[in-house]
Amino acid sequence: MNSKDNLTHRQILDASEKLFSERGYTAVTLQDIARAVEMRHASLYYYAPGGKEELYVKVMERGFRQHGEGLTNAIIESGEDFRAQIHAVARWFATHPPIDLGRIVRSDLPAIEPAAAQRLITLSLETLRMPIAAAVRNAARKGQVNVADPDFAAMGLVALLQSVHNIPPMFMGDTEDRVQAAIASADMLLDGWFKR
Repeated sequence: MNSKDNLTHRQILDASEKLFSERGYTAVTLQDIARAVEMRHASLYYYAPGGKEELYVKVMERGFRQHGEGLTNAIIESGEDFRAQIHAVARWFATHPPIDLGRIVRSDLPAIEPAAAQRLITLSLETLRMPIAAAVRNAARKGQVNVADPDFAAMGLVALLQSVHNIPPMFMGDTEDRVQAAIASADMLLDGWFKR
């Protein structure tokens, strides 16, 4: 592909990502994507011969990889303090578009080819869970936390932090409010609810 084709391809992926994120796989048509990029429906097949499913898989792979790299970098850049690492994870999730894992697992993935669905599930677990689980394991080795299942804890944290995107805007003024809500949620998890 030449540079113009690459730019158009990125625009198609960006528009597809926005639509799939807002509506889910089954509610988006190729016509919706074509309209979003001001292109004829048939022209999309030049960039995605596999149609809507190919676009969905590419968008999801790109999104999961971006999250994985972002989470890994956020953890590394926050230093060795475990709470600072979890706060960096909270900040990352609060400032990036949400991933509706519930909808993806229950609605989107059953609608695509099983091999592609399995590949996306595996990638989501690797990119969202592994950086956080590694930080939890490291903190456990240092005696800072006592977590029986770091992988489950990591996915629980992801679900909790993603939930800040579900707070209606009338209660969440701006991005910094969402960041503070995510950090407060992470602290609640880290500190627990029981008196000590």
